[in-house]
Amino acid sequence: MEPIFALDIGTRMVMGLVMTKSEEQGYVIIASAQTEHRQRAMYDGQVHDVEEVARAVAKVKGQLEKKLDTSLRQVAVAAAGRALKTEVAVAEHKELLPVRWERENVLALEIEAVHQALRQLQSSADDDLQSYHCVGYNTIASWNEGEEISNLIGQRGRVAKVSVIATFLPRTVVDGLVAVLGRVGLEMTSLTLEPIAAGQAAIPPNMRRLNLALVDVGAGTADIALTRSGSFFAYGMVPMAGDEVTEEICSHYLLDFKVGEKVKRELCKKQRVSFTDFLGAKVVVDKSEILEVIRSVVGKLAEKIAKELLELNNGVPHAIILIGGGSLTPLLCELLSETLEIPRNRVGIQVRDRIGEIIGEKSLKGPETITPIGIGIAALEGNGLQYYTVLVNGGPVPIFALQLATVAEALLAAGIQPRSFLGKPGAALTFEINNEMQVIKGTLGNPAQLLVNGKPSKLDQSLNAGDEISFTPGEVGRDAQVCFKDVLPSTKSKEIIWNGQKERFSPQIYVDSQLVSETDPILDGYKVYYLPNDDLNDLLKQKNYDLKQKEELEIRINGEFRKFELDREVFVNGILVEGNRIIYDGDSIEARTVQLTIGDLKLKPEPIIFQVNGEKVEYPIQEILISAQGRPVSQAELLKDGMELRVKGYKQMPILSDLLPYVKFPDAVRSGASLSLMVNGQPAEFTTVLHPGDRLTANWN
Repeated sequence: MEPIFALDIGTRMVMGLVMTKSEEQGYVIIASAQTEHRQRAMYDGQVHDVEEVARAVAKVKGQLEKKLDTSLRQVAVAAAGRALKTEVAVAEHKELLPVRWERENVLALEIEAVHQALRQLQSSADDDLQSYHCVGYNTIASWNEGEEISNLIGQRGRVAKVSVIATFLPRTVVDGLVAVLGRVGLEMTSLTLEPIAAGQAAIPPNMRRLNLALVDVGAGTADIALTRSGSFFAYGMVPMAGDEVTEEICSHYLLDFKVGEKVKRELCKKQRVSFTDFLGAKVVVDKSEILEVIRSVVGKLAEKIAKELLELNNGVPHAIILIGGGSLTPLLCELLSETLEIPRNRVGIQVRDRIGEIIGEKSLKGPETITPIGIGIAALEGNGLQYYTVLVNGGPVPIFALQLATVAEALLAAGIQPRSFLGKPGAALTFEINNEMQVIKGTLGNPAQLLVNGKPSKLDQSLNAGDEISFTPGEVGRDAQVCFKDVLPSTKSKEIIWNGQKERFSPQIYVDSQLVSETDPILDGYKVYYLPNDDLNDLLKQKNYDLKQKEELEIRINGEFRKFELDREVFVNGILVEGNRIIYDGDSIEARTVQLTIGDLKLKPEPIIFQVNGEKVEYPIQEILISAQGRPVSQAELLKDGMELRVKGYKQMPILSDLLPYVKFPDAVRSGASLSLMVNGQPAEFTTVLHPGDRLTANWN
């Protein structure tokens, strides 16, 4: 296996290893080199002074190249564990009509979900302007028409949705590392996270079944990784480490930072420490005195580490393994043991000697060597994030991929919006004509033009370092645009006569009860009512004339109200039409209401009733007399609404002599008898005028 160059750019020190893997011997360290920053150029694992960090990296690179007598061009590095961010996001795509979801559609939808994850991350970040590298994503769920499905490709539907989990690193972290490496002619080919790298080296796989805590104590941060059930399950970070202890010593004894760092390190080797303070005075101090000076700050560091451990682990782990140069800080192991209330022998410092299958460079022994060894192992095993550069429309784009990157991921990294990958069709026009749905599609969009190294490509094509991508965004199709005459039948108007008046019989178009022109545009959502000009039914609808509707007529007859319903009828060219028929140019149409005459009522007056000698007698009708509002009317006169009719059977009331024929007298009358006549009990004469209901009495006395 080809050797790899592993580089640990720490807050205080830069260490480089050239390693390879041997099937017989495990991992072999071929050469190593290390140096310290001349001044504070890194804070909390973040590059702050590119030139100073680049100087230290160049020194380490130069030493290794001299030892190996070869040039180093590619390197594996690690980013601070606190930098990694993950987000879960969902993207949805809707079509008006069912379509088949092809691979290009699904990939574009996944990339849209990654964009959404990035927007969520940026909106939740403390700095809204913070930007991130997407270092990989996985689709965790897919839906077609609201139903979860394992694979969208090839399915048909109107609504597709995917959910992805995306992983990001802040661009400032990565760009800082890339800038430093670029200054010294190095290309980053693999990136891992510091706690992951340290864990791979410090805790062998068979020990990860235990609940162990790995704490990488550096100069600016303490990175934490926890194991359980065979794997690492949680990562954390404390923004405090060895520099805090050094600063406490510098503050107490008035020392330059570099002198304070030297004093701190000598505490592990000497009982008495001598140094010169900032004012030039030579000082000799017992180790015990310095330990008392730093006890409070080391205790604070131990408390912060313990608090983070308890939160991440939801309890006290079985043991704590310390690595990193800051793990040698005096009192740290003891105070961690006290704070967590675990036996002292359960807190220890891991060193290279206790790591199996690592040979070569025996001088590398301390806990500060664990992380660079882990970076090398991650690169050799292919567990790091692959990193390389491609060109998108002439601009360099850094690519991270947990697996081989695709054109789509490169476009995403270049900031190109997923919606421009595919030429979206123009918006369709949806409307109703006489309650029937109509859809006019927009024109199809032009798909994006993709070239990789000058050859046509697809979004899912894999990329290699140095590939050149030419991307021309897809063009959106034109929205559907039509007017009424484009979708309705082409019909000429007709000249007709309606109830004696000439007029044009043309089709009519209504939108929301408003008459519109055939040249007006149709808008989305219109509900159109179209009336053609083909037949009699069309004409009657245009005239809003319903043959089934009755017209009401109300009159009074002798003071009593009577109602009548009159039918409607239509004549075309003088002929009564029952049903429907075609209307031709020049036709004469007359709509009428069926009329009633007075004779149609067959009116008869009631006879007058009298009582004669106690018996009911009907005086017969003499003639029928009809009048309206006091004037005589004939049987042929038409009825009119509101007419008041009076019906009589007599020109004048009868007199008493008119009723004598209806009186039953006895067959024999005695000689000399006289006729006695009375009306309503009063004496009457033959000429007495009678009235309906009068009581008559006629007897011979």
